[in-house]
Amino acid sequence: MKSLKMFVAIAIVVAVSFSLVSFEMGWVVPAADAAIRNPVTTSAASVAAGKTEYTAKCKMCHGATGVGVGTMAKPSNFTLPAFKAQTDGAIFYKINSGFDKMPSYKTKIADANTKWNIVNYLRTL
Repeated sequence: MKSLKMFVAIAIVVAVSFSLVSFEMGWVVPAADAAIRNPVTTSAASVAAGKTEYTAKCKMCHGATGVGVGTMAKPSNFTLPAFKAQTDGAIFYKINSGFDKMPSYKTKIADANTKWNIVNYLRTL
């Protein structure tokens, strides 16, 4: 009986934690998009290019270090394990599609490689 109560308690904590993380992360990424592999090799040049673009387009909301202390309420914290656990494809999808207060960068950053560079930079935070 103790084992069952412990299991139920753990299951509830996990479910609540997952729902909070899901809410914080914003939206569900289609499996096909999450499975897309990053075609841009992580390199010093890619990370530097991603940082430049991040500074111009993302820093004002997500903060200089990606911890979500910019001007928007509750932006993603790119240093959390929940963010880092996402696939590159999922992060790319989120940059591309936008959600809620985050605008879509599908046309604002037309070049796909530029968005992949941002993904590579976010991995360094």
